[in-house]
Amino acid sequence: MAAAEEARSAIYDARGTDARAALEDARYYLERARDIALMRGFTEEVAKLDSELARVQAAFDARFKKKRPTTP
Repeated sequence: MAAAEEARSAIYDARGTDARAALEDARYYLERARDIALMRGFTEEVAKLDSELARVQAAFDARFKKKRPTTP
């Protein structure tokens, strides 16, 4: 989980492709932790990790996804 936290922090400091790499690292570590929790039956931990995955993706999207104008 510490590696995921470090990778998540790197998202805020990164630019361009470095940000994408930081996102991929964070997602990898969180998904790995989630798989282990799932195998061991830690349902509360799985829910927390799912929430953290969504939060990491949302933080990346908010910072780096280009907002496209909507056409009527």
